[in-house]
Amino acid sequence: MPQTAQATADDTSPPRKASPEPLDVKKPGLFSRRRILGPVDKEYGDAALLVHSFVTGLIDAASFANWGVFVGMQTGNTVILGLSTAGLPDNPHAWTTTLVSLASFLLGAFLTFRSTSLVSPKGITNNRLWLTTILLVQALLVIISAAIVSANLIPHNRPGYPDDEHKAGVINNILIVSLFPPLGFQSGMQIATSRLLGYNELPVNVLTSTYCDLMGDAKLFALHNVKRNRRAAAVVLLFAGAVISGWLMRSQGGLQSVLWVAAGIKLLVALLTLTVHPGKTE
Repeated sequence: MPQTAQATADDTSPPRKASPEPLDVKKPGLFSRRRILGPVDKEYGDAALLVHSFVTGLIDAASFANWGVFVGMQTGNTVILGLSTAGLPDNPHAWTTTLVSLASFLLGAFLTFRSTSLVSPKGITNNRLWLTTILLVQALLVIISAAIVSANLIPHNRPGYPDDEHKAGVINNILIVSLFPPLGFQSGMQIATSRLLGYNELPVNVLTSTYCDLMGDAKLFALHNVKRNRRAAAVVLLFAGAVISGWLMRSQGGLQSVLWVAAGIKLLVALLTLTVHPGKTE
C-alpha cells in the first residue's frame, strides 16, 4: 500500500484524549498534619529574630541591673568571670553567677543544634512543629523565670528602686543563682535558632560582631542593602529593649514586669509561627 494511503488509514483512528490538566493543590488546613509537620517559609524569619533582639535588650539589662551578670551576652560574663579571680568586682558570687549563666547558655545552644539535626535533619524550616516547639520552650523558660520573681522566691531589687542600697544584699545572696539556668538556657537556644534559620548577620544576643560587620560593609551607604538594614535594626531594637527595661524597673512593675513582657513577646512569636506564618509554595 502506498505510504500516503497508509497515512490516510492511520488518520481514521480515534483521536487521542488530551491529558487532564493538573488540579489545583488544595491548601492544607490551619492545623492539619500536612501543614504542622510541613516546611515553613523563612522569608520573614528575620522579623522574628529582630523581635528577639529587642527581648535580649529587655532581659539582659534587667539581669545586669539586678545581679551584675548577663544571661545572653556571654562576652561580658567571660570578662566578669576573669575579674572574679582577683576578687573583682565587689561581688562574692560573681564567679558562680557568671559560670552558671555561661554553662546554661552553652547547654541551650548545644542541645538546640543537636536535637534539630536529629528531628529535622533537612533544616529547621522543614518542620513547622519543631521550629514552633523551640520558640515555645524559650517562652516557657522566661515565663518560669517571671513566675519565680513574681513569687519573690529569689532576691531582686525593689520595684521602683533598681539602684538603692537594697541592691548589695541582692547580689550577696547565693539564691540568685537559681534564676540563671532557665534564662541562660533560653538565650543559648535563641542564638542557635538564628544560626539554624541562616541569618548569620542577626546573632540576636550580641552586637560586637554586628557593629564590626556594619563598618566593614562595602555597601554601607547603598540605598538598598538588606543585611545592613537587618544589622542596624538589631542594634536599635536591642538598645530600645534596654531603655524600656530600665524604665520598667523604675516603675512599680519592677523586674517582674520586664520578664512578663519578654515572655509575652516570645510566646506571641511562637504562636504566630504556628498559626500565621505561611508555608513554602509547593
